[in-house]
This record gives sequence, C-alpha cells and structure tokens, in this order.
Amino acid sequence: MNSSNLLFFFVCLISPVISLSSSDWVFSWIGMEVGMISLFPLLMMNYFSSSKESMMKYFLIQSLASVMMFISGIIFFNNIEQMNMISYLFLMSLSLKLGIFPGHFWVPSLVNSLSWVSNMMLLGPLKIAPMGFLSMLVLNNNMMFVVIILGVFSAIIGSILGNNQTSIRSMIGSSSISHSGWMCVGVSFGYIWGYMLVYLIILMFMFLSLHMLDYLSFSVMLLSLSGLPPFIMFLMKMKVLLYSLFSLEYIIFVMLILSSIISLNFYLKFFYSYFLTKKWNSKFLFSIFCFLNLLGITFSCFFECNLQ
Repeated sequence: MNSSNLLFFFVCLISPVISLSSSDWVFSWIGMEVGMISLFPLLMMNYFSSSKESMMKYFLIQSLASVMMFISGIIFFNNIEQMNMISYLFLMSLSLKLGIFPGHFWVPSLVNSLSWVSNMMLLGPLKIAPMGFLSMLVLNNNMMFVVIILGVFSAIIGSILGNNQTSIRSMIGSSSISHSGWMCVGVSFGYIWGYMLVYLIILMFMFLSLHMLDYLSFSVMLLSLSGLPPFIMFLMKMKVLLYSLFSLEYIIFVMLILSSIISLNFYLKFFYSYFLTKKWNSKFLFSIFCFLNLLGITFSCFFECNLQ
C-alpha cells in the first residue's frame, strides 16, 4: 500500500467519526460522502479485471442513495411537512447505504470482485455513519416497527443467500447482510454499538488473517462470526434476542433464531473447508483472537453480574 492509498485508508476511518460527532445532519452527510469518495482509490487496489466495473457499480448505487438521503433529509430534519412518505424515502436510502433489505442486491456481487482491504472498509467502518442515521430515524419518528421488519428480512435473506454461495467473498457479503439485519433489530431495541464494535473487530481480524494466509485463525474467526458459544458474538446475539424477548416480540425472537440456524450451515461449511484442506500458517492472530474472545466473555459476565 503506497502513501496515497494509506491516506485514503485513514480518511475512510475518520469519516465515521466526523459523521457521528457533527451536530448538523448536513455535516454528518458530508462526512459519510467523504468516506464513500475516499474508498474509490482503494477499490482499484485489487488483482481482479472487474475492478473498474465494481467501482462504477458502487458509485452509481451510493450516489443514488446519497441523492435520496439529501432530498428526503432536507424535509425530514427541518420539519417542513409531516409526511410518512419522506420517512420511508429516507429509510430506503439508508437500506441502499447499509446493504439491507430491500437494498441488499448489490452486496454479494460487489464484494466478490474486491480485495480484502477494500472489503474490510466497505463492510466495516463505512456502515457506522448510516447506522447512526438509522438510530436517529428510530428515535425521532415512529418507524421502529418498519426498521424491525427490514432487519428481520435482512437476517433471513442474508442467511439464505449465504447457503447459495461458493466463493468466500460472496459468503462474507451475505453474512454482512445478515449481521446488518441483526444490527437493525438492535437499533430498534436500543442495543447497537456493542454489537457493531464486536462485529468490526471480528471482521478486521478475519480479513487480516485472509491477507496473511493464516487459515487457522480465519477458521476460528468464522466460527466466532457465526455466533456459536463460547465466542463473544454469541453474547451479542443473545443481548439482541433478550431485548426482543423483554419487549414481548416473540415472532421476531423466533425469526432471528431461525436465521441464525440457517446461516450456521454455510459458516460450518466454509469452516470445514478451510480448517481441513488448507495449510496452516498460523502466526499470532489465533492466540490474539482467542485472548480477545476470552477477555470479552469475562468482561461481559462481570458486567451482567453487576447489573443483577
């Protein structure tokens, strides 16, 4: 990675901070767009012949979502009119930004043609700012039920799409759709940032292990991403399920468990293929990640004991 690409990499990391720390929604929108534009040079950092096509596809989809968000945001945040249609338009722009239902169609095909660094930025930090807008939409408007429905559909569709994938990149893209659905449900019930933080950490170590050809670490991180106990993602999913159960949303509780069971099939399939057939080149990621999981579980259990 040369110095210019390193600069764009850091801009992608800083853009969510600009969006979340701004008091005006226009500056938050500008910070989100700066992150989108700084991703374009990183999209060219791959060895695939379809990099230009992927960059154009990403540009068109994100530009459409940005225009929809800007037009609907002018009316929504300034309270010019109380129109439900404007709220739905703003929500649809966020679905395109986040890659959730019904704007999930671009994620698996785009992720399949990008490098590991580009995928890490696309599926990780650039989702923070739209998720902040989504939490604001849920708090400021009576859109909680619609966001929950979109989240549940995203979790189920992502798990079904993952079972139809044979490429590891497309599988990670489908997994991102499913986890984004869990985050939408977490936004509605007031538990989002803990889930997103754990997801970003696991995603970072996963792409780093793939970049270093450390398949043992990747296999363990894939199990952690699936939500199997005793990994820390299991605790995050349990938090979302408990909040939905306390809110007496039993149908949502059952649908989320069903999506997790369906997605477990392709997680185990790719885990076995990498764990049994690939050569191990374990450096330090395996021990570091296991330590982080144990540390997270310890702090989570301590926190739960203090709450009780």
